[in-house]
Amino acid sequence: MKKSLFKIWAVLNLTPDSFYPESRVTHKDFVNRCVECLSQGADVLDIGAESTRPFSQALGFREEWDRLEAPLTDLRLEIGQSEFSKRVSIDTYKAETAQKVLELGVGFINDVSGGKSSELLKLTAQYDAGIVLMHSRGEPADMQVNPQYTDVGIEILEFLRMQSEKAIHCGVAKNKIIWDVGIGFGKLLEHNLQLLKNTDIFRSDGFPLMVGISRKSFIDKLLNIPSAEQRRDPTIIINTYLALHQVDILRVHDIKDADLIRKIIQHLI
Repeated sequence: MKKSLFKIWAVLNLTPDSFYPESRVTHKDFVNRCVECLSQGADVLDIGAESTRPFSQALGFREEWDRLEAPLTDLRLEIGQSEFSKRVSIDTYKAETAQKVLELGVGFINDVSGGKSSELLKLTAQYDAGIVLMHSRGEPADMQVNPQYTDVGIEILEFLRMQSEKAIHCGVAKNKIIWDVGIGFGKLLEHNLQLLKNTDIFRSDGFPLMVGISRKSFIDKLLNIPSAEQRRDPTIIINTYLALHQVDILRVHDIKDADLIRKIIQHLI
């Protein structure tokens, strides 16, 4: 029997300032872009309304929800409630936003704070939704200001274990929890590389592991490619490496590329 291959989570941003312009989408184009991503092989649409790139500023709940409400309502009407619940994740760390999108029927919350808000965790449990617990250090505005670790892998593993216990205590089912090591969130190049080299340690606890490296700035520091638009090839190579190391979910901008990796690898393992 062939091993199950990774899932593809497609990045879509209802923002004017996310670091990769091609990930940005307006309300007018939103439904068409979502349908296109699904047709290209995306398993889940990971939709954000607040940029969490390094040095970005936080967005208030009202503005975040104003960006999300109408596009999500339109998408639910287009693909139906069942598909909407299976295929939509909202990238937020705010309990107020989580409540609104869970009421609409989204199936996942992608929490870049890693479960900082107990209220958000309890809401996730109440609606029987999945949750991504991501490791980050500090806030986006300051997370890249000299982050330090003694052993980055062990420290992040301990954090994810602790936050998973917290989520379970708040009522989230263990099989609804996904881990994300948070590449580029409060990490220097050497930290990111160490995490990518040692993904196996994050899979021993049985939680699905998501990794998002798509076009991120650590590729610039590694290869001197300042423009996110020019980081497609390194992204393909690193995602192929991650796929071969049996990462469970790849969070990507380029769905066709990830789907090709998946189609090829299924014939090789």
